[in-house]
Order: sequence, then C-alpha cells, then structure tokens
Amino acid sequence: MRGLICLLVLCMPTPAWAIDVTFTGIVLNTCTLAVPTPGIMTLSGDGKTLGSDQTLGVPAELTIVSLGANTITLAPPTLETYPAGYTSGSETVQMSYNGVSGLSGVSHAYTSAQQTFSVGILPITSLFISNQVVNTAGFVQGTYTTKTVVTCS
Repeated sequence: MRGLICLLVLCMPTPAWAIDVTFTGIVLNTCTLAVPTPGIMTLSGDGKTLGSDQTLGVPAELTIVSLGANTITLAPPTLETYPAGYTSGSETVQMSYNGVSGLSGVSHAYTSAQQTFSVGILPITSLFISNQVVNTAGFVQGTYTTKTVVTCS
C-alpha cells in the first residue's frame, strides 16, 4: 500500500511555476561625429577660388549619430595654414553644407558665419561640408588648409 501511495504522489500533476524576466533599457542623450572623408580643395580656372566644389575637389563627409535632442554647430571656417609668400588677410573663407538621408532638409549656401541646426533621434547619416577660400589677388603655389569645427551638444 505504501508503494501505491508513493506512485500516486509521483503521478499527480505538479503546478506550473512562472517567473517574470524583466529588461531595462536606458537611452541617453548622446551624439557621435566622425569624418570618414576629409575635404580636398582645388583651384578654380580663374585662379581666384580654392575650394572643395571646384573641378576635382571633394567635400568633406561628416557622419552624425544622434540619440535625443542635440544641436549641431558649425563654427566659422578659418584658413589654418598657407605657404610662404602668400599674404593672408584679404581672402574670404566660407563653408556650405548639404545633408542627406535623415538630414535631407538641412543645407546652407556659402557663408562665413557660424551655423546651427537641431537634430533629434538620428541614425547614422551624412552631412557634406564644402570649404572655399576666395581671393581676388590669387594664390601662390603650395599647400593651404582650412578648418570648420563642428560640435554636437
């Protein structure tokens, strides 16, 4: 009889046990900038403009990933280096930009002024930035470097 009771206890259905497995995710307001393609400036046919939108020039590509509400700021472009024999001060340094994909509505014609625009949640997308140096006196042979500082905050 004792064996039969043990057998009955083993054969009885057991209650199902359940437990919740929870997950928590936090999305922080972050922004990542990278430059996979630096810009290349070439000289115009008349010798008065050195720019990335001239023949064989290349605009810089800036990639942006944004999580949250951020502001992109493009500082005024500057002429950082120039060859000996070039007299600086009479040139105009300008930038323009054009967004694609998630930034397709963002663009600006050439300007020397700081520019800002807002971004929200933005998967990886590109902003193409052009720089140019305009000098009616022309340029001497050598290497010129311009810079546009971009921040995301």
